[in-house]
Amino acid sequence: MLLACSLLLAPVDAQRLDCRVPAASCRPGMTGPACDLPCAAAACDYARYCHGDGDTYGLAAFGARLFALGPGEPDWLVRLRLLQFIVDHPRDLGLAAGLRARDLGLPAAPIGRVEAGALRLLRLRQHYREWPVFGADATLTLVADRGGVIGIRGAVVDGREDYAFVAAQAGRDVAVASILAHAAARTGLARAALRPVRARLVAFSRARALGWAAAVFHGPARVADVVVAADPRAELLPLLSFTDPTAAGLGDALAFEVRAEALDGDIFTAPIETVRLPTAGSLSDGNVRLADEQVVLIDAAGAESRAQALASPIYGQLGGEFDAYPDSREYGLQNSYYLLRSFYAHTDAFMHGRWDSALPTLGLDSALPAGQFAPRLVVAADPAAPLCGAEASWCVSSAWAGATDDPPEALQHPLVPGPHEVVGAMYLKGANHSPSVLPHEFGHFVDLFAAPGLMFEPFVCMPCAADCHPGTTDDVLPLSETYASLMALWFYRALYPAAGRNDSCATLTRLSLGENRNPHNAACRPSGADFSRFVADDDPACTNDENDFLDLCDLPAQTDIDFTEGTGLCDRGVGYALDSWFQAFWELLHAESCATAPPYECTPLPALAAAPAADALGRALLYAAQVSSSTYRGFADDVATYVACNHGEAAYAELNEVLCHHQIRPCAAPMPALCEFCGDGVRSGGEACDGGDLGGQSCEDFGFAGGTPSCDASCQLVVEGCMSPETGESVTGSTGAEEPPTTGGEAPTTGATGEATEGWSAGAAFVAPHASEDGCACDSQAGGAWWLAALGLARRRRRAR
Repeated sequence: MLLACSLLLAPVDAQRLDCRVPAASCRPGMTGPACDLPCAAAACDYARYCHGDGDTYGLAAFGARLFALGPGEPDWLVRLRLLQFIVDHPRDLGLAAGLRARDLGLPAAPIGRVEAGALRLLRLRQHYREWPVFGADATLTLVADRGGVIGIRGAVVDGREDYAFVAAQAGRDVAVASILAHAAARTGLARAALRPVRARLVAFSRARALGWAAAVFHGPARVADVVVAADPRAELLPLLSFTDPTAAGLGDALAFEVRAEALDGDIFTAPIETVRLPTAGSLSDGNVRLADEQVVLIDAAGAESRAQALASPIYGQLGGEFDAYPDSREYGLQNSYYLLRSFYAHTDAFMHGRWDSALPTLGLDSALPAGQFAPRLVVAADPAAPLCGAEASWCVSSAWAGATDDPPEALQHPLVPGPHEVVGAMYLKGANHSPSVLPHEFGHFVDLFAAPGLMFEPFVCMPCAADCHPGTTDDVLPLSETYASLMALWFYRALYPAAGRNDSCATLTRLSLGENRNPHNAACRPSGADFSRFVADDDPACTNDENDFLDLCDLPAQTDIDFTEGTGLCDRGVGYALDSWFQAFWELLHAESCATAPPYECTPLPALAAAPAADALGRALLYAAQVSSSTYRGFADDVATYVACNHGEAAYAELNEVLCHHQIRPCAAPMPALCEFCGDGVRSGGEACDGGDLGGQSCEDFGFAGGTPSCDASCQLVVEGCMSPETGESVTGSTGAEEPPTTGGEAPTTGATGEATEGWSAGAAFVAPHASEDGCACDSQAGGAWWLAALGLARRRRRAR
């Protein structure tokens, strides 16, 4: 079957379009890169998100939809509508014309679905011909409101392109040897101490080549993800991608003395209040261990490696309660555990049922059903060796907790048969930590398990030019650090009554590594010093001169290259210093907008305050991680989309006002999503009805003899309560999304438009579109347009829009 399908894939010259080239403006009423998307609102626009090499990573429509898609549509119909959109709009996604459905690899696998208020995320895995795709584009993520899809993330893989080494590939043995050689050279670890996990052939779309991929472990710790070219002629396979799955933390420059922390006290000014902790953790042989199902803390004193750190005894103390003295080692460990549990509990209140296992990044499937996974954080404190690299004192990575000598709390094994889950591993230098460190590092942990793409793990194409392209996915390293700090600001606002106040001038100062750190308000800027803006130093909008702060304009520059991470990416350290973002989000978290000229008086934002703002912004941050934003512009758009779709136009306008005066988003950016607010009891936008508001519609309007229609949970009119004009009896039928009917019976009749008419039997003749596991749908229809018939034959529901 695979061979037969591959013969249908006639190779053609499928030159991709450069996403970075500005598109021409569209005529009124249309939008999109090719001006082929009709506007559905008075104001509309679009945004493209690009990889550094010019591939289109994502597309977002504002005030328009890419295509219609109702809530609860079955997987097969989602896949068909996506295929139709891609084939009909290749230029919007950077693809060459002449695309056919059979050129795309979207296997008939279950589609991942995540609910985010009024938004939905639908995730589809991609293949290149018969090989799974590796890296940032392995998953296509559809962003949908209740009426349709408004965004796509992930470069669409085009099977017409001939990747290198398709005809023949290097063998597994030489591939494993090459992977271990590259891993040893880049990590400095002994090759004999490394082991590969799940070596497999993949398509690496960023290099247009087939490769061998594997995760590399040192003991129980995952230290690298490596892809080597599958060149059958090479003795040492060339390196295509090397990813160190570690998010570096804030450095020693921010460390300051912490005696104790009470969340409701002043955590920045000594003397600091002490909090007495209740017993928390697990009991074993009379010892109280700092461990529960979610957070495990290990005293790793003396550990010389990550493996030793995770295998160290868990810190415990005899007795029924903790009461260590401030400034002691014991107190520092207990305090860190208490804070991390607080951050976890606060985040899990929003993310429960929406966490993602990291096993798919290893090519493995989690044994836990969707919605039941919750990640575990294993913290190794005070190791003897710098496990985060020479420059960082704290970091977070993903670790494979599966070694036999691991303490049981460091293992996360499902109750059903299956592999150990990947756990988050945090390494903390020393036993006492500043309050700016732990919330930032926990932000990286959230990023690890918020989406399969893992925002902070870039896939670095080694042959690419050594250059940083701001505004593309080269932003991913600094963005990951900015994201972690924004999460820390959310924790401060939500959990620390003193540090979270809008006039707490020390909070941003302690967190940021920039030089223009104070919050943007009159209390913290009494001298009228200018605030930061997200523009480049050479931008005419930048007022920076020799007397101003050096980072008054803090957009990453093309010269900000992080050579330690590989090539083609912007420096990770830039993300610690983006004061424009920190100041903007501090305003938003407090539901206020501060003047753009001294004195910086702040005025309330009533719509955000009603949300309330801290919850709305926190959920928006978590949503952006689930989308895997990967660019600063995309991240800002995702936050704005979440607020617009879940809190309304007024809240969106307030948010965009603040982002605008920090020049993070265009001031005139239209409403990102149409998002009717189904469930508020008011029929609006494209809603057919909402609760009891039927818009004056009656059964007679739809040709029935009488009765009363109703409104379903998707704000679509249901006519089951109406009476048939022939029999006078109530109409019956399902209102939910249905799977395609099985074969057999009579074919449905069609009306003048070719659409199936009402009343056809549940056993009507219909063959559901078939796709093989590699996504190649073999058929005899010219052009592979089999989805058109399937869409036309999709059963109509007994609902009126």
